[in-house]
Amino acid sequence: MVAIPPKFTPGVLKEQQKQANYGVLEQLEGTWVNVTKDPDSKMLGVHTTCLPSPGTNSETIPGKFRFLCQNYTEELTFTRVPGGVRNRVGANEQFCGAMKYETSIIDLQGHLLHEENGMYLWLDQIYNHAANDKSIEMDIGYPELASGDGANGPVYVPDYSVARSGTIPHGSTVQMFGKSSIIQGAPEFPHGTAAWDFDFLAISPSMGGAGTTPSTPIDLDEPPPPWVFDTSLPATDPSGNKTYTQRILKHDLYPYSVRPDLILRDAIKDQTIKHFTLIEMDTQEATGPQGGILNIPIVRRFVPVVKMDMRMWIETVEEDGKEILQLQYEQIVDFEFHFGTDGGVTRWPHIQVNTLRKKT
Repeated sequence: MVAIPPKFTPGVLKEQQKQANYGVLEQLEGTWVNVTKDPDSKMLGVHTTCLPSPGTNSETIPGKFRFLCQNYTEELTFTRVPGGVRNRVGANEQFCGAMKYETSIIDLQGHLLHEENGMYLWLDQIYNHAANDKSIEMDIGYPELASGDGANGPVYVPDYSVARSGTIPHGSTVQMFGKSSIIQGAPEFPHGTAAWDFDFLAISPSMGGAGTTPSTPIDLDEPPPPWVFDTSLPATDPSGNKTYTQRILKHDLYPYSVRPDLILRDAIKDQTIKHFTLIEMDTQEATGPQGGILNIPIVRRFVPVVKMDMRMWIETVEEDGKEILQLQYEQIVDFEFHFGTDGGVTRWPHIQVNTLRKKT
């Protein structure tokens, strides 16, 4: 049996106008930055991006790509939107706790890599708003409506509690939905061959999988296998899976060039984390059809951005006798361009990860 949401009353409206409920997003308010620009630090961001190689197109010369991987620093600011944002939808009322965000991502040479702004929304505040004598008179509800109609439904029960809408100047707009949970202890990340999981790699199965099979994963806590450094591969096996992806495995930022979130793991390995809030969001699969991405025509035609997943950890770190908030995130954006080794459309992961603390 579905529980009826709390009743909407003038008192509810007054309280929401005064102070919204921001839920777990309240912890985000402020400006977050990297604590260092030291290129050897694990407290830096990492991004991986695959791009169509100049001269290529999906119709005649597919499959060639340029791989970019860099450290970066970031300034990420969250600002409250005062008061609950009211969505009136008849028998249901919703108040959103909105938190504006703006981020600037800079490479270690001071060049802008990424700019984005948008909103995070806390969507947990649902109320039941039944018809009453006043609303029927004002809205000409009689004879279809009587006072009290809608008091028992229809009931809207969202399968998510948090959302993010963002605008990127490449010409893409994203809408994501998800949930949050509070977990004791520190986040857990894999080690060894367990880290060879294509859901989190900069190498996708449609890109050839680096010549691996499920029974022969690469141990990302060990040096890359010898074939990664075989300079004859481009000549002896120009279209082979190993040649296709060896530059990703021999990059200077290995293993983070292959699985970026391992730098998040390594950043916290010596920390004492008391508990953390985990926020997980996506544009399509886990939450169904509600989310999505819109692209400008040239992006939609040649390199459509089709899917985005995000994990965010808001961590309480015990350090020098104090509790400090720390923010870690991973977002994976899938591009589609050219054809894969199986003849189908290829998905190319663009991954960003970072560890941030509030600016003092």
